[in-house]
Amino acid sequence: MSLKDWAARLDNYVYYLLLFTVAVIPLEQEFTACCVAVTFICALLASFGGRQHEKVLRPWQQGLLYLLFAIGWLSLHFSMDKFLSSFNFLYVGGQYAALIFVLLRYGWVRPQPFLAASEAEPQNLWQRFSRLPRPLQLIGAFLTVSLLVSGIGLAQKFLGITAEGIWVDPQEFPELKIRVFSTLVNPNILAGYLVLVIAYAAAFISVFRQQKLRLALLVTALMAAGCLLYTYSRGNWLACAAVLLAFCLLFYHRAFVPVLGVGALGLAVGGHAVWHRLVSIMNGQDTSMALRLAYLRSTKWIIEEYPLGVGWYGYRFVYPTYNYYLADTSVIMYHCHNLFLNVLAELGWHGLLVFLAVWGMFLYHGWKLAFNRKAAWTTAMGRGYVLAAIGIAVGGLTDHVYFNTQMGLLFWLLGTLTMLSYKLDKYEVKKENP
Repeated sequence: MSLKDWAARLDNYVYYLLLFTVAVIPLEQEFTACCVAVTFICALLASFGGRQHEKVLRPWQQGLLYLLFAIGWLSLHFSMDKFLSSFNFLYVGGQYAALIFVLLRYGWVRPQPFLAASEAEPQNLWQRFSRLPRPLQLIGAFLTVSLLVSGIGLAQKFLGITAEGIWVDPQEFPELKIRVFSTLVNPNILAGYLVLVIAYAAAFISVFRQQKLRLALLVTALMAAGCLLYTYSRGNWLACAAVLLAFCLLFYHRAFVPVLGVGALGLAVGGHAVWHRLVSIMNGQDTSMALRLAYLRSTKWIIEEYPLGVGWYGYRFVYPTYNYYLADTSVIMYHCHNLFLNVLAELGWHGLLVFLAVWGMFLYHGWKLAFNRKAAWTTAMGRGYVLAAIGIAVGGLTDHVYFNTQMGLLFWLLGTLTMLSYKLDKYEVKKENP
């Protein structure tokens, strides 16, 4: 067998590696990195098969992505530890670039205009799943695995698995003993992930009418909401509230009463611990809130003195110079607990503008899909991204969970899937209006 034949055969399996990689993203960080690397290498080897892949992005859209990664690379010059920043850029930024590359090549297939007359109807679940458009398969894997992640988090709560006092302020919240974190690094990162799950589950509920599918999506959303409750992540509670409010206002007015009912139930089940956490948002006296305010002040000074940024992964190296709050200087501060200010501090004003342009590109195409109603699944994908973007923006005001590599991969995954869905939606239009 020639190299070209071998590569052509490998090309048929790269998508399944991608599907597996997407499924394991929230489960384990190092294993995910291995999966991304293997999938990317296989995609490169398969390219020797000579198969032509139609482009998804326009030249200016590709240019924005290239420009953002170039700014990240050039920012390494400004880091106070160029070696560690360069290593992190290759390890983390490399995973982002590899995932986007494979998604753009294998995350979609141009639909066939006609099905063979002899083609049988799918008989089992796998056959039905295989008939779905690839972006829908990938988001299906994302939602299915969330059941495991939410289940582990709920099990931690009810089995009394503690985190040895980490992420808990016993003086301010003496009744708070357990904050679940499931398969992710800490409760806030888990909470950010669950907001994304709720956003997409709600979006699909607003579009599809099949009872079994709706029930499965409702169970997915409720499990994620229950797990989110026990993360006690106040910023992501607010993000989830913003997502559900937008869901009711934009896409599904009849959900107002059920959503309010679920919220009231959550307050009742959570008890005094939840009420205390909510009230604490207003007073800002606990350690967590005071620390975030200190971060913001320090970051403001950093931005003023370094308008071009302190380099990718450089916040941790410059922060000690501006640390006026923590007496223990051995504690590493990786980010400033604000998504937008952290991008600004590390990549500079130009980096923030390009990042917002890329994110705006994703959001613009998601918004167009959300209201076009050409194909139910593309409408759901668009609505899911609009709601997820709201959750990311609101949650990003009080935390920067996308500093975590797993969450960063999900950010780029969902944005790229939106672009793929928009590409396929154009073929849906062409089929209806030849």
